[in-house]
Amino acid sequence: MQNRKDIDLYPLKFLAIAKEKVWGGHKLAQLFPLEVPAGRLVGEVWAVWDQLPVDNGPLRGEKLADLVGAHPQLFLGKRSFALAQDKAAGQPPQFPLLVKLLDAQDTLSVQVHPDDAYAQAHEGEPFGKAEAWYILDAEPGARLIHGVQMPLTRAEAEQAIHRGTLRDKMEYVAVTAEDVFMNPPGTIHALLEGLLLYEIQQSSDQTYRLYDWDRHDPNRPLHIEKSLDVADLEPLAQHKVKPIVRAEPGCTRSLLLACPQFAAELLQVRALGLDRPAGECVHIRTILEGSGSVGDGHSLADRVDVARGEWVVVPAGS
Repeated sequence: MQNRKDIDLYPLKFLAIAKEKVWGGHKLAQLFPLEVPAGRLVGEVWAVWDQLPVDNGPLRGEKLADLVGAHPQLFLGKRSFALAQDKAAGQPPQFPLLVKLLDAQDTLSVQVHPDDAYAQAHEGEPFGKAEAWYILDAEPGARLIHGVQMPLTRAEAEQAIHRGTLRDKMEYVAVTAEDVFMNPPGTIHALLEGLLLYEIQQSSDQTYRLYDWDRHDPNRPLHIEKSLDVADLEPLAQHKVKPIVRAEPGCTRSLLLACPQFAAELLQVRALGLDRPAGECVHIRTILEGSGSVGDGHSLADRVDVARGEWVVVPAGS
């Protein structure tokens, strides 16, 4: 780990990690040039995570967590929500986000996530889990679960779980490619079969299973009490988020969503897309189609080439 007070920053690339899941498929290996095991049911690819090592330049081999711990202001930015939150919670600075690709070819369990306060009080973790989905591909008739159809009391929800009728009380939403969904902490949700998506979330694996379609798998326990502690049992006012689209020289910029923990944009770049971190916040760039480069400065030597399925983290201090 470099010990200098100042560090030379540049766009950082990482090696993604493929994770096998019983509900996974083979689409991620087909669509993106990732290290996905052949013939395995891969459900998730973790692309940006604080335990991944840098895979380019002078910082190759350094873990993102160590870099953020040593240089939190340079990496996260002076306005970082996470940095302020970590200080308030008495935690060391941590990289606040986790970015994934998901291939749901079977039905996932019905889940709910805690907020920061609950995670800190009950799990000893700094972050709860707010997450967002951008749908890359959806098979005809694909749906997902997003909230409940009617207001429920805690007792009514618990009774429905034990009677196996919770499935009749959840909200099923039709899904097509390019749909955007936000799951604030407490949102009851589940991916159903036939979905490929990009997910950005707080860096937390705090997932409470509320219902698992009567599978009764000992390796997939339910967390009914904690789920009901944090679940929003009121119908959601909105399901899909409508992006805000703005034309700029060389690109079209779509603000997909924004929340206190992160914002997500889609850039359709034809010539040049310009962002200036200027010490304010860290940027993550994912190439979903095509190829290009991410540059820090005006020299071609400062640019990092990126291909489809690759990710670049641009520190706030670049």
